[in-house]
Amino acid sequence: MTPVRPSPPSADLPQLAVHALWWCWFPAFILSWDALPTEGRWGMCVLGWAIGFWNYAVLHNHMHLAIVRPRLGNWVVSRTLGMACGFPFRGYYIHHLNHHRFDDGPGDWGRRRPGERVFRYCLRSALTPWLWPYETLGHVWRWAKKKNQRLELAVDFLLVDGLLLAMVVWKPALGLAWWAVLLVTQFCIHWLNLAAHFETNSEKKDSLGTTSYSAFYNRWFFNAGYHQAHHLKPQVPWYELPALTEKLAGTARVRPELTTELSPINPLWVARVAKRYSAKPCDRQTESKITSGTPTAVI
Repeated sequence: MTPVRPSPPSADLPQLAVHALWWCWFPAFILSWDALPTEGRWGMCVLGWAIGFWNYAVLHNHMHLAIVRPRLGNWVVSRTLGMACGFPFRGYYIHHLNHHRFDDGPGDWGRRRPGERVFRYCLRSALTPWLWPYETLGHVWRWAKKKNQRLELAVDFLLVDGLLLAMVVWKPALGLAWWAVLLVTQFCIHWLNLAAHFETNSEKKDSLGTTSYSAFYNRWFFNAGYHQAHHLKPQVPWYELPALTEKLAGTARVRPELTTELSPINPLWVARVAKRYSAKPCDRQTESKITSGTPTAVI
């Protein structure tokens, strides 16, 4: 008999604490802008980027298992988490469902294009939804068929894009600075996706994602390194992913070539992925397949 998993708590306090940091930063960013010198403004922007990037780990987990269970609280936190990362929540939620449906393979809206280098991929992925969002909007609009989803889409786009536009009109330097913070944050978020699917294979169940055993990364980013386990069991709570990974490894569902002790934010891993995806004249990983005998995810 399969043991019954206990119900998750009504509020995930560690993740809510990380989100609370953004709620402290954002009002302070707005209210202190005029009084801060140039160095102080730069400092607030860097702090905002760090907090926003950290909040993405919370947003990602929240899309799979709500960090606040009561309905109203869940709705509000969904919107504010989206704002923290610059994503209209319902649109990004649908985009993420598509990612889990296709596992970074053909059909995944966010996958890397053939021959595309790391910097270009991250920059394109960050800029396109802001400057040329029509393809993305078309995708998510067609998928938003459940009750109220299209209304939520409209509300979320007005909330994020509308607030940003209002800030640019009100105080151009402040608004543009916030936009820059969001762009850099999203650039880094798309890097995480690239690293999490470095040399993976959407057609093989043991190769859907990489696995980082970095103690630092998993401690502070809520076990985000266990991406293979997450793709196999996306509704498993973050605190159960290490045990699940160990269990999957025991049944040959975690490919050793796709594991590493480094975190995706470690410069060594960044350099390895960037070098691999800049290879010429031919890019053998254009279909996100594993190159036999080339365990480049392992360092």
